[in-house]
Amino acid sequence: MAPTGRIERAKSKLKSTYAKFRSKAFVVRSMEEQKDKTASGFEMHKVLGPFSLVMLGIGCIIGAGVFVLTGVAARKYAGPGVVVSYALSAVTAMLTAFCYAEYAAELPVAGGAFNYVSMTFGEYAAWVTACDLVLEYTLSAAAVAKGFTAYTAALIGIDVSYLRLQASVFTLDLPALASVIGMSFILMRSTADSSLFNNLVTGLNVALIIFVLAAGFPHVEAENYHPFAPFGARGIFTGASVVFFSFIGFDTVATAAEEVKNPGRDLPIGIVGSLAICTCLYVLMCLAITGMQSYTVIDLNAPFAVAFDHVGLGWAQRIVAAGALTGIVTSLLGSLLGQARIYVTLGRQSLAPAWLAKVHPTRGTPVNATYVTMFTAGFLALFIEIELLAELVSIGTLVVFCSVCAGVLFRRYYVHGSGEPLRPVLGRLGGVVAAAVCFSVSFTEAAPAWVPAIFLVVWFAITLSFYRLPVKYVPQVFRCPLSPWLPSAGMLATLHLIGSLGWPAYVRWIVWFVLGTTVYLTYGMHRSQGEAELARTRSDGGSGTPLEQHLMRHGIPPSSSPNGSPVADDDSVHSGTALNRPSTDVAHTFGGPPHHRAGSHTAAGVGAGGGGGGDIDGLEFGGSGGGGAHYGFVYGRPYGAAPLPEVELGGVGGQPGAGGAGRAGGVGDSVGLLGAGTARSDAAPGRAGHR
Repeated sequence: MAPTGRIERAKSKLKSTYAKFRSKAFVVRSMEEQKDKTASGFEMHKVLGPFSLVMLGIGCIIGAGVFVLTGVAARKYAGPGVVVSYALSAVTAMLTAFCYAEYAAELPVAGGAFNYVSMTFGEYAAWVTACDLVLEYTLSAAAVAKGFTAYTAALIGIDVSYLRLQASVFTLDLPALASVIGMSFILMRSTADSSLFNNLVTGLNVALIIFVLAAGFPHVEAENYHPFAPFGARGIFTGASVVFFSFIGFDTVATAAEEVKNPGRDLPIGIVGSLAICTCLYVLMCLAITGMQSYTVIDLNAPFAVAFDHVGLGWAQRIVAAGALTGIVTSLLGSLLGQARIYVTLGRQSLAPAWLAKVHPTRGTPVNATYVTMFTAGFLALFIEIELLAELVSIGTLVVFCSVCAGVLFRRYYVHGSGEPLRPVLGRLGGVVAAAVCFSVSFTEAAPAWVPAIFLVVWFAITLSFYRLPVKYVPQVFRCPLSPWLPSAGMLATLHLIGSLGWPAYVRWIVWFVLGTTVYLTYGMHRSQGEAELARTRSDGGSGTPLEQHLMRHGIPPSSSPNGSPVADDDSVHSGTALNRPSTDVAHTFGGPPHHRAGSHTAAGVGAGGGGGGDIDGLEFGGSGGGGAHYGFVYGRPYGAAPLPEVELGGVGGQPGAGGAGRAGGVGDSVGLLGAGTARSDAAPGRAGHR
């Protein structure tokens, strides 16, 4: 009986787990729910402009790898044609970058691709994306930190073994650990300080690269460019697969979206601009290395250093090492920044402990999430040899890129909750994936040229068929151009690159995928909100504007004003009577309805007479003057009063009128009885608050 009972309990547990998985795995969060930052307590500081974002992107993209990958791709795959390989890789990266820019401009919150997938494909797909982002950021940070030790040794002219301690089984890499700790504390200090640091180091890195190019180009010999493509077109495409990973890092700009001053304008500039600048630098580096010496003698380990020695500029080796070291520092900073913001989003959506989402009240940085990132990346950098996991990082990043491209394509033609059939869109997406995978396999396995050509034609036909579907959604902030071609081409390119990685990378990723799914089934799924819970949250005030959420949490329904009149949802301006009452735990003084919507602006209702101020939970609703007081509920920037993490509220002062003058409300429990003004129907209405 006992074994039978255990079997029955196991079956029951499996059934309940499956039922819960179905109720939660495909829940799609709305745009407003993605923007909810209540769990963080305080806002991150918005200090990043277009220049800082471009420099962040450049710093994350240009690491030490370019000083090695360029030589490897030139000698083994493409010859001087490696310049075309870099151009093709840049186009592939740009396809994905435009998709990122569309999402980031519309949803400027921390978390990047996790949020984009969550609002398009649901919670489980977003969780898998988060697992892949851990590969991209945490493992990358550890690997880059290992490189910090190696290039520091090269710069000061000693063997790297002097900087690493052999401790029985492990080799302790203390400089790598120190670099992780140092960059983490810079990030925790403030976003403004870490951005300034990144700007300075990235500027130095670019200056060193320009110096290397200026020193190398006078020694270029034209005959070294012949033959231009010794390995043929296939070699150039294979080289593109190898050097593509020199462009990874631009997505970090999207993860920092919450700290951007003007995300709709600045994020596309940061993402696309950094890629464009890096492409120019990479192409020039290719022309220099293949022109200074024949591709057949390029060194695989230190191509630029050996090339400079070949032309009698041995002193330039230290410059190359310094350039690589500055690239490592900025890449490490970006990886740690990106991972911390992923943890913040997981905490906000209850897929990880809520304390990960907390933002420091004065620094405006996610200190808890940065500590966790520091400990995990530092541990790996100190103890683990990262080389075996390099391809795992690559496949995880490419899966994320493909998911973002697929999301942009999917949401053009399907809106959740519309009742439209899902099969036409999902079937076409599946067709694009299948055609891309078949093309990649046939190409990498050296099938006859007509075989991959057929699959390209199939991909073209499926993408063309999207025009038969009506467009359901068009972003208003920034739109990915040339849809459906550009996102579909992004899927084709990233899946082709995945196909070039080899079976060991697939096996490792599958193991990681299974581990991530297990964690979701045993932990994350039980903490997050399913469709029923989200529906209750929405009805209880969990969605909507930040002001609406705050009022609901204090028992004030946003559907009516304090004096019972309904809230308008149009462009009209309301006037009402002043409501004067003593301040209590939840005191409020509104003239007329609490708010109305005016186009895209969320605004306050207007007062008609004198009245006092009030507060809700320590948040001042500013006091009115004479007749015609108005209250601005301001989203995004202060309009005159003390801040709340998700909303800024403030009275703006009354317009001249004949009502009695009330005293301004204070903050918290210090508020006393408020002035009792006399409402007048002929008082001028106040103007609405605005963003």
